[in-house]
Amino acid sequence: MTRHARIVDELGRLIVSGVFGTERPIVPEDLGRRFAASRTVVREALRVLETKGMVTARPRVGTWTRPPEHWDAIDPDVIAWRVAGPERSRHLAELHELRLAIEPQAARMAAWHRRPDELAVLVAAYGLMADATDLPAFQEADRAFHAALLRASGNPLIAQLHVPVVAVLDEVPGDDMLAAHSLVVATVLGKDGDGAETASRRLLETVVPYRSSAS
Repeated sequence: MTRHARIVDELGRLIVSGVFGTERPIVPEDLGRRFAASRTVVREALRVLETKGMVTARPRVGTWTRPPEHWDAIDPDVIAWRVAGPERSRHLAELHELRLAIEPQAARMAAWHRRPDELAVLVAAYGLMADATDLPAFQEADRAFHAALLRASGNPLIAQLHVPVVAVLDEVPGDDMLAAHSLVVATVLGKDGDGAETASRRLLETVVPYRSSAS
């Protein structure tokens, strides 16, 4: 990770944790001393955060932290910072609610659209889950599975939601988990929209959205 990227990451975490609140401006010179970085590097980092909706900068006003409702909720960095932040459990629950609202419908739509290339990716991801010999391999395949399911919906807007969907995934291998995923695949391939929606919802209902925060 470059110095620029490290500063962006650290600033994002500090904003999420409340160190840089909305009650006072962010002073680039102070950040430069804090991170031993040049004014140019600091300003570039702040511009990145501005694109994510986390800060706003205006001439003669300065740079200020924006409230969370202005943050880009589906930006992968923002999601990661919030998941690692002080309100981890609440944010994981919100992401899980999003999954419950989106994935079952995506599964139904995938059963309708049945694009061979997208279904092949879904089936391949399931195969990798079944063949995984360790937790990281299983979870990587699981993320690919759920991202493929959203893409298979045929709706590009739904497909773009794969970032917040996979961010919350921390499922662990097991016969029950594999069987639940297998049923989603079978119903989608079988053109069973109702069955695919039900299978996806049952799969999600078996997942505890903030299991890892309690470990």
